[in-house]
Amino acid sequence: MKNSSTFYWKSLAAMLVSGVFLTITACSTLMGGMGTDQPPVVDYPYPGEENFTPISFNIMQLNDVYEIAPLEKGKVGGMARVATFRNQLLEENYNLMTVLAGDFLSPSLLGTMKYEGKSIKGRQMVEVMNALGVGLVAFGNHEFDVKEAELQERMNESYFDWLGTNVLHQKGGKIEPFYKESYDYKYFAPETYVWEIENIYGGKPIRVGFYSATINSNEQPWVYYEDPYAEATKAYLELVQNCNVIIGLTHLELGQDMKLAALLPKTALIMGGHEHENSLDSIGNVVIAKADANVKSVWVHRFTYYPDTKTTSLASELVPITDAFSSEPVVDEIVQRWQAVLTQQISQIVDDPDEVIYQAKTPLDGFEKSVRNKQTNLGGIIAAGMAASAKKPVDAAFFNGGSIRLDDQLSGDITAVDVFRALPFGGGLYEVELKGSILKKALNAGIENTGLGGYLQWHGIEYLAASKSWKIAGKPLNEGKTYRIVVSQYVFEGKESRLDFFNQKNFLSWETAKEGDPKDLRGDIRKAVVSYLKQARQ
Repeated sequence: MKNSSTFYWKSLAAMLVSGVFLTITACSTLMGGMGTDQPPVVDYPYPGEENFTPISFNIMQLNDVYEIAPLEKGKVGGMARVATFRNQLLEENYNLMTVLAGDFLSPSLLGTMKYEGKSIKGRQMVEVMNALGVGLVAFGNHEFDVKEAELQERMNESYFDWLGTNVLHQKGGKIEPFYKESYDYKYFAPETYVWEIENIYGGKPIRVGFYSATINSNEQPWVYYEDPYAEATKAYLELVQNCNVIIGLTHLELGQDMKLAALLPKTALIMGGHEHENSLDSIGNVVIAKADANVKSVWVHRFTYYPDTKTTSLASELVPITDAFSSEPVVDEIVQRWQAVLTQQISQIVDDPDEVIYQAKTPLDGFEKSVRNKQTNLGGIIAAGMAASAKKPVDAAFFNGGSIRLDDQLSGDITAVDVFRALPFGGGLYEVELKGSILKKALNAGIENTGLGGYLQWHGIEYLAASKSWKIAGKPLNEGKTYRIVVSQYVFEGKESRLDFFNQKNFLSWETAKEGDPKDLRGDIRKAVVSYLKQARQ
């Protein structure tokens, strides 16, 4: 009798997994934060057989989200559309967790604005994520673009949980986890996170454990980075002891994720961020998934855990977020309200935000996958605008491609707002005199940064790939010659990957705009580009 009963329930479970669902009308329970909706516990009809019933759960993965509204003239992305899709997934399976693998507080044009007397700095994103139902996030490097107090405000405002396996708060010589504060109580970001899922047919719940790891590419005096591999390993070993399924939620370069997967082989899935293009890789049995930035796509990971064999199956589906999805009304209302703030605030930065300053007959390529891997026409225009802002004749100009945050293309009528959207960080411009040897080293570093934000976009520079040599202003680079170039503030300060040597110690001289001089275009790269485009149109 036991064998036939076991066969029956295994067969029923197989039907459920394959798409035949039982409908149970009841209220849901929130566990582990917003976005982890659970069905009620239902008495199992045959006690003793419950451990043979598979348990399924889904995870929707987002990463690197900077824009709450759709991109590409409304064709792709949009958090209100993601909310609609999430509601569809909830109808499929109440065991749903929505996660974001880092980078959402910064950068965006809206985030640089002020509202109600304070810098927005990600406030719009947290409000949208709360309404959407995000349950768990990892820290990304751009969470530390904002000031210490601003990050605290955003954490306090969030309904979702933060996972901080290797990032800690450093203040006054004391190191402790980051925390959310509510009614004078501190909720510290844990090193591990456990999502407990009930079996609706009775029996033991399963425990899904998460660890994290964040890249240390944005050093701040108030942020303490521990070794991501050592801390992830420590968290993993803890989770192995008391969890059925182990998952990584990381913000690392893909190569680092692969190393982590090799170190922690019982991890079922690493959901990663930092790269902005979708990918699906595996190391051994560990799957590594990254979605497209700005929710141009999301991953849906469908898990089934089999208690009798203690094994897990995983099916991952990449879902493009397009205008085929309607906008969920509650989230859309929030998005539209913040877009109105953007329109109102941008008018205070430029005289006429909607003035057409340039006609792009050929689309200007600002896609992340382009500006981090090759020279684009938009990158060339920005660098040319930088050179045109100089007070003295210059040989060339360059900046880090990662500072272009449009992840879109510009075509037809270009306005000042488009330029500000493309370059939300802003920042000053610097005229630098330096030896050709330092210039060559910097340009080579830019090539080594292919695929990363440190890939350089330039003007007046040519790279000869066959000979791995350079031309400056049409002539071969001379390592002994002194060159005068214009660079962006981020590059000037030596903050970019592999360009830490590019600093004042290695410059012969440098100059920039005087503070508070609105007429000097070197004061803001965006104003320099707007001016250049206006002149180019004439």
